[in-house]
Amino acid sequence: MFQRIIMILALCLPVVSCRAEEPEVRYSDVPQGTVIRDVTINSTVLNRSMKYSVYLPAGYTDTAQYPVIYLLHGYGGDQNDWWTFDDIAADADEMIAAGEVPELIIVTPDGGTWMYIDNCYNNGIYYEQYFFSELLPDVETRYSICRERSARMIGGFSMGGYGALRYGVMHNELFAYVYAMSSVIGGYGATDISNIIGNYPVSSLPGITLECGDRDYFTYDNRDFSALLTSLGIQHEHIERSGSHDWTFWSACSPKILRKAATLFSDTPSALSEVMEETTSSCIYSLTGARLSHPQKGLNIINGKKVLIY
Repeated sequence: MFQRIIMILALCLPVVSCRAEEPEVRYSDVPQGTVIRDVTINSTVLNRSMKYSVYLPAGYTDTAQYPVIYLLHGYGGDQNDWWTFDDIAADADEMIAAGEVPELIIVTPDGGTWMYIDNCYNNGIYYEQYFFSELLPDVETRYSICRERSARMIGGFSMGGYGALRYGVMHNELFAYVYAMSSVIGGYGATDISNIIGNYPVSSLPGITLECGDRDYFTYDNRDFSALLTSLGIQHEHIERSGSHDWTFWSACSPKILRKAATLFSDTPSALSEVMEETTSSCIYSLTGARLSHPQKGLNIINGKKVLIY
């Protein structure tokens, strides 16, 4: 009995190694970009100071022009959620260093709890007006950003997913792609996006990805919205996988957002066979965003990839 007790105690004791503990090495040999937090705008529209944060790639220089991703946070968050709860900066560093993603800029604005719309619940806060008349001009003047639609993408989660969809649809001349995660589709003082999207020509719309967990608050809303897009003939990507409404789910989306940006912003066209082989009804657009029924000579965007047709 005594020997048995000794054996149990031995199993409970920590194993001590004679080898010195190796320090954790992170992002070894990967040039790290810079996250500038809390850039301030003195907003005339909102009559208050507003903030946003920005990721600049390691090789950032004022002599180049960079594509940009705007990422919107959820209800109750702020401009630093993406840097506090997610590793998207590290993902970007590693993927840029590996040549998977072009050098790009990521902007994360503070959206308060205002659904990214004007006068939510008659609160007198005209956020959407601020976003387009003050925030975008400030960002794209302060930093060296390409101002072409094809170099601008927007995404977000929850409330931010709604904002991304709304801005991508209603301001489709500005955004080439929308990545909406766990997205609110309507309510909370905002017009249902299902009642908005049908008012815009299909050919004018950006590419759209919906990604939502199967245990999310908005799983069924996203399913219904995806079905609506299909019924309207709007090509899109709908990803539903195991997950809830949390950062575990959204963090797993971050590399996908960057890969989507890579296909959108890449200067190297793909082979036609790479994007046509697995589908008979491809999502085909011109570089201006016009939807095409079949590939045309020159550059096309097919299933999110640039393809050169001779």
